[in-house]
Amino acid sequence: MKLKTFSLLTTLTTPLAFANDAGQLDQQSAAITLTSETSAAIDSNNNTPSFPESFKPQGEAVLGLQSLESQEIAIQEEHWSGLPFLGKKAREMGYQLPIPLGFNVFYNKQEVGYTAQDAFKLGLKGQIIKPAKLPKLPDKVINIDKNIEIPADLISITGEDESVQLKVDAWILPFWNIYGLLGYTKGNKDIAMDLSSIGISQPLVLPIEYEAYNVGIGQVLAGQVEVIPGMHPFIFTAVTAFTNSWTTTTDSTIQTYIGSFRAGQRYAVPGGQLAVLLGYNYQLINQNITGSYSFDLPDGYLDVDYDVALKSQETSNMSVSMVYDFGPKQEWNMFLEYGFLNWNQVIFSIGRRF
Repeated sequence: MKLKTFSLLTTLTTPLAFANDAGQLDQQSAAITLTSETSAAIDSNNNTPSFPESFKPQGEAVLGLQSLESQEIAIQEEHWSGLPFLGKKAREMGYQLPIPLGFNVFYNKQEVGYTAQDAFKLGLKGQIIKPAKLPKLPDKVINIDKNIEIPADLISITGEDESVQLKVDAWILPFWNIYGLLGYTKGNKDIAMDLSSIGISQPLVLPIEYEAYNVGIGQVLAGQVEVIPGMHPFIFTAVTAFTNSWTTTTDSTIQTYIGSFRAGQRYAVPGGQLAVLLGYNYQLINQNITGSYSFDLPDGYLDVDYDVALKSQETSNMSVSMVYDFGPKQEWNMFLEYGFLNWNQVIFSIGRRF
């Protein structure tokens, strides 16, 4: 098995929940292996590559990547920014490097289950009227003014988030990309509570709705492995990212930690290149929420002040994704990913390199 390092353009991240990193594959570079026959052809023609017929692409692009003719042009180009560092050396070795700067706009939607990290703290004020058992007796009035804690294992929490993210990235080294995120999230959490201990018989669901703005950072390592000579190589990306969000409708902060590993193959298709990938995603969401809510009950009312620290119930997920690079220089890209197994997630993005 032969290992080659190459550059693979990033299209995501996600995740997040808020920063989703998913699909770092705008463009990819492949090493051109010079055989003795090819080297001789170069030496005999003023250092201008003259590939033998057995090495020239037949029909579709070599190894599912760009054709050698387009690679020759790309190899000679140096970006105005001077990025990536060591890019000149990589080009001299025959690597095709992607356009080093770019941006993407993402839409991300996911449904996630949560658990309380500790007891759910509630401040309760209200009044409940219990009808008298006999017609001539007055109704029983129960005034509530107390603080209680509900054990974490007695709370059920579900949530849904939708976010729009702007990602700006740069290839610092031929195999290392860094990026920053700015985003907006709209989400909700439903917390099911059992308050039978204070005379409220029906289960109550505390709905929490919020909007949030976030910033984030991330990095991508990219490469490829040629398992069988002549076969499409397997491309891979490893991603780590962190985002911090501040909500506008509750006193809440959200920290999201993301990691992913994706592997697959890339093929020449009409209009560009298409990569199909299978991925493992790690996502840990921590959120502390404080606020208040008023319940209108059939037999009274209840005002609730709450304070709870949440975290995502599951941290591991699987995904399938596709990246389509297109345009005269494949400077445009579209990304689509579906996450499954422990939570449902859909990510779509469009971006451009420049």
